[in-house]
Amino acid sequence: MNAVKVKKLLYVFVHLVGPLSYFIISTIWGVLFTTKSTFENISDNLGVMAIYYVFMSLLWYFYLDRLDKDVDKITKEINDNKV
Repeated sequence: MNAVKVKKLLYVFVHLVGPLSYFIISTIWGVLFTTKSTFENISDNLGVMAIYYVFMSLLWYFYLDRLDKDVDKITKEINDNKV
């Protein structure tokens, strides 16, 4: 696994899989276990996701250099273990 694949996989999990799984689980939870309307539930969940995206985008921007170093270290360890 090379560094580009690791970065893409990390990006997909941080920006797609995590928020979408949160949205789906919390919407189902809100429909089944709360008395809020579906529209209010979805609206609240989208607000939380917006805050998450802003926070994660800022972290992604400011820690990109450190992230590159960590990804390079991880890919080196993976490649060393294969050999």
